[in-house]
Amino acid sequence: MATPATTARSEILDRIVSDYEAVAARLPDAAVTREARGRAMRELSRLGWPKAGDEQWRYTNLRAFERVPAFRPAVLARAASDAAATPALELPPPLPGFERLVYIDGVREGAAATAAAISGPEWQAEQRLGLLCDMFASDVASLRIRGTSAIEVLFLTSDAAAGAACYPRLQLELEPASRLQLVERHLGTPDAPTLVCANVAIELGRGAQLMHYRLQQCGVHTAFTDTLSAQLADGASYSVRQVAIGAGSARTSAQVRLAGRDAAFSWQAIAVGRGQQVHDTALKVEHLAADTRTEEVFRGIADERARIAFSGHIHIAASAPGSDARQSLRGLIEGAGAEIDLRPRLEINTDEVRAQHGATTGALDENLMFYLLARGIDRTTARALLKWAFLGDVLRAIDLAEVRSAAEHGAAGQLPDVMAIGALT
Repeated sequence: MATPATTARSEILDRIVSDYEAVAARLPDAAVTREARGRAMRELSRLGWPKAGDEQWRYTNLRAFERVPAFRPAVLARAASDAAATPALELPPPLPGFERLVYIDGVREGAAATAAAISGPEWQAEQRLGLLCDMFASDVASLRIRGTSAIEVLFLTSDAAAGAACYPRLQLELEPASRLQLVERHLGTPDAPTLVCANVAIELGRGAQLMHYRLQQCGVHTAFTDTLSAQLADGASYSVRQVAIGAGSARTSAQVRLAGRDAAFSWQAIAVGRGQQVHDTALKVEHLAADTRTEEVFRGIADERARIAFSGHIHIAASAPGSDARQSLRGLIEGAGAEIDLRPRLEINTDEVRAQHGATTGALDENLMFYLLARGIDRTTARALLKWAFLGDVLRAIDLAEVRSAAEHGAAGQLPDVMAIGALT
C-alpha cells in the first residue's frame, strides 16, 4: 500500500506527464529539441517528485508547487486569444548602458523562439526541477559573448499566466577573456497560483569575467524555482549578487564547477521573508582544479511565520590543492513562528587548502540594541536600524547603483519598520 507521500508524488508526476503529452507537439524545437524534452520527462519520472524526507528538499515548500493548477506553458493558452497575445506590463526603467531583453511568460517579446547556442546541462537529483523547464520551455535567451558587454534580461510573468506556468530559460557562454555584466530580474504578480520555473546554464572560457545580478521579486501567489549550472575554465571569475524577496515559495538549486586552475567564484545573497513565505537555497560548489577560490556570504531575515533555508556545500577534490573556501552564513529570526536553517558543509580531499566557515542564527544582538538605546534612540527605530545593517554588507556589494537601489527598495518593502524610519531616504 502506498504511503500518502508516495501517492501525492505519483499524482503530481501524472499531472506533469499528462500536461506534457497534451502540448508536446506544439512546443518549439528551436527552444529545446523533442528528443531532449523526452529525455527530461523520462529522467524526472525516474527520479520521482521530491519529497520532504529528502535532505536537500526538506525545507522547500513542495506543496506550493503541487497546488499549481496546470504545468503547461501559459503562452500556449494565451496564443489562442489574439486579445491577450501581448499583455501590457509596466517595465522598470532601463539601465543606462545596458542592452535590454524582455521575456513575457517565458517568451521573447516581439520575437520568435531562437535556436539554443549551447546544450543544457545534465541536472543532478537535487536539481530535478530543472527538468520541468527542459520539458516545457517555449523559448531561450541564448547569449554568446565576445569582448565586453552589459545585458539586462527581464523575465516577466503576466496576469494572463495566472493558474498556469512559465519557463524562462537562459543559456550563456563567455568566450575567453570576455567580460559581461548581467542583470537577471524576475517580476510579475498574477493573482492565482502560478509556477515560474527557470533554468540558467553558464560556461565561462579561460580568463572570462561574469558579474551576475539576480533579483527575484515575483508576487505572493507565485511558486518560483530556478536551477543554475555554471562551469569555469582557467582563470575565469564568476560573481553572483542574489536578492530573493518575492514569491510565496521559492527554491534555488545551484551547482558551480571550478574546473580550471585559478578559477574564482563569489556568491553573496540575501533573502527576506514575511507572512508565510518560504525561501530555500541549495548551493554546491566543486573545486576541481588547483588554486581555485570560493566566497559565500548569505544573510536571511525571517519575519512573522516565514521560513528561510540556505545549504552551502563546498567540495574540494584531491585534484584541487591550494584551494581557498570561505563561508559566512547568518540568519535573523524576527517572528515568533519564523524559522531559519543554515547548513554549511566543507568536504575536503586534500591537505593543501585554506578553508573557514561560520553559521549563526538568532535574534538581534542585545548588546548592540543597548548601545543604541543608551544614545537616546527609541526601541522601534533601533530594531529597524539593526535589521537594515544586518543586510548591509551584501547590499553594499551590489556595485551597480541602479540595481542596488532596486534591491534596497525591494528588501525594505519586506521590512515595514525599516520603511517607517526612512532608511532609504
